[in-house]
Amino acid sequence: MVDMPVTASLFNSWAEENNNIIRKWKEYEKCLQPQRDTVKQCYTELIKLQQKIQGLPATAELLKLDLTVSYNTLLFSLSHSKPEEIRRSVTDSLIRVLEVFEAEAPSTDPVTLWQVVSKTVGGAEYQAWIHPLLLIQWVICLSECQFEEILHLLQQIKPQNKITSSGDLLAEIRNLTFSIQEDASLLVAIAAKDLKDLLHICTFISKGVELMNKENYTESLLAFQEAATLSSPRTLLAHVHTLTGLSFTKLGRLQSALHCNRKALEVDFSCQRALYQSSLVYKQLGNSQAEIEALNLLHSAALLNNEKDPSNTPAPLISPEMLLGKEQMAFISQKPSPVSILHTLAHRCVLNDRNSEGAEYYLDLLASLQPGSRQHIPTSNDPPFPRIPVIYLEAAFAMLKARRSWDTLAICDEVITETLDLIPERMQLHPPISQQQQSVGHIDLSLESETVEEKLDCVLWCGAAYFLQGHAHLQLKDTKEALVTFTRAINQLVKVFIKEKFSTVNSAAESGDFYSKVATLDALKGRTLAGRGVCFVERGQLKEALRDFQLSCQASPGCRNTEMWLVEILWRLNRKEEAAALWKHNQESTDSSTLVDMPLHLQTREEDLTHIDHSSLNKNMEEFIQSCSVKTDNNR
Repeated sequence: MVDMPVTASLFNSWAEENNNIIRKWKEYEKCLQPQRDTVKQCYTELIKLQQKIQGLPATAELLKLDLTVSYNTLLFSLSHSKPEEIRRSVTDSLIRVLEVFEAEAPSTDPVTLWQVVSKTVGGAEYQAWIHPLLLIQWVICLSECQFEEILHLLQQIKPQNKITSSGDLLAEIRNLTFSIQEDASLLVAIAAKDLKDLLHICTFISKGVELMNKENYTESLLAFQEAATLSSPRTLLAHVHTLTGLSFTKLGRLQSALHCNRKALEVDFSCQRALYQSSLVYKQLGNSQAEIEALNLLHSAALLNNEKDPSNTPAPLISPEMLLGKEQMAFISQKPSPVSILHTLAHRCVLNDRNSEGAEYYLDLLASLQPGSRQHIPTSNDPPFPRIPVIYLEAAFAMLKARRSWDTLAICDEVITETLDLIPERMQLHPPISQQQQSVGHIDLSLESETVEEKLDCVLWCGAAYFLQGHAHLQLKDTKEALVTFTRAINQLVKVFIKEKFSTVNSAAESGDFYSKVATLDALKGRTLAGRGVCFVERGQLKEALRDFQLSCQASPGCRNTEMWLVEILWRLNRKEEAAALWKHNQESTDSSTLVDMPLHLQTREEDLTHIDHSSLNKNMEEFIQSCSVKTDNNR
């Protein structure tokens, strides 16, 4: 054994060495840019100091210093070592504690070892220096979401007369009494009490997220509400309020959710998740103005965050991100990319007839998608991001609504240039074989389904671009060019031939993407024929118009506007009985099963230039039918 004078001398020398290392870290920590090299340097120096201390047999006189240096070394090792290595270091330190009390470690299992250490040390003064090591083990368990191990560890350090069989981790943490003692002569990088408080709130958050993923929203709400009462960093508290709001949203309590999101923004206005969740809640409530305002703020915040240099962000030894783990942190801070936000903002503006704003946002979006832009196309599916040609078509539609016809023409030219050469002269499509058919030995005819669907997409994009250009020419009152463009659209769309007839609407609901695209193809074909029919009407070519409106109704039945155009043309061609019969049938019909949900860029609008005045036509039909009825009565 080392005699007392030597031990005291070593204690003072090594204590000062420890304190100098920690002072160095604290100085760098005060700066806004603690460097990773500083962390590594401090870690290296602490390891050397630890090796010197542990080169001697464990003694009671050096135990406090031994445990303090071990705690500091472990704090720095969290960003440098693997979890297994850190667990092993904690185990080694606990074994040295048992050596001081001349006890043996029966096992290296963490729970068993802590149980033995707690019994051996008991209420001794060293317990306050041992418990910080358990905090390190708690850090590792929490980062890996090992809640059961945390529960067992915390139960081992309770006094014997207070040990219960409770399986509730959160209840165990609420009643936790930790022996933590600070000594001004031995500095630590993070006060054990501060680390315990951070672990406390992060465990509640992590457990709440797990409960939410299991769709146990009532229990997750309770966990988050309790976490919100605990002391925590500002940004973390904002996340807690946002998660509380998300639980309320899942429970259908939307006003409570908005209140929590507002509290999150009061704590940290840069909390993008709170803004994003607010926009979703406003959408559910049907408050489009508030939704668009929230999206606008979210986009500004996202751009501002993108401009920040990550190297200027302080790098604490232990952060909530480290404790909660990558997957949980990704869920907690989940938000769309700036490009996705801008798309949603533009989309919602167009849908809510804020046409000028929507057009400008779409132009910004197209600029952000150009090569060389710092903004990247999102690869995740939450929320789903459309294909680039669809973005261009939506932008063209937005320009059309904003009456910026030339912009519509230019944007559609981009789509046509990129897709026209990819379309074959003829495409024959086979509906995918159902699972039931496959089970009895049928072979899926669309073996190259991905290639086929890609070509079908090109047909849809190119046809839609010509369709929008046709409307742009109508907007410019150039019916001749509109007629040509609508014809080009039809020429592309009729290249697709469906081998087997099927109900596109019902199949789209049952079988997914393939049928949905075919349904869109039929609807686009119908609307393009109707658009060309209007051009013929403007040019006085009524027979050609009649043909196109009839073909339109065949391709896409159920469009009331096209059917009314058909009545109008029959009326003008003096085929009044046919017109009246068709009109009466349309008025009595309530079947809307053939209507198809169209993409944004193909949605009809009341202000569409192909829209017909129903009121005038209805009046003519009513008067004609009434006159026919009177004549019939007189003839009797």
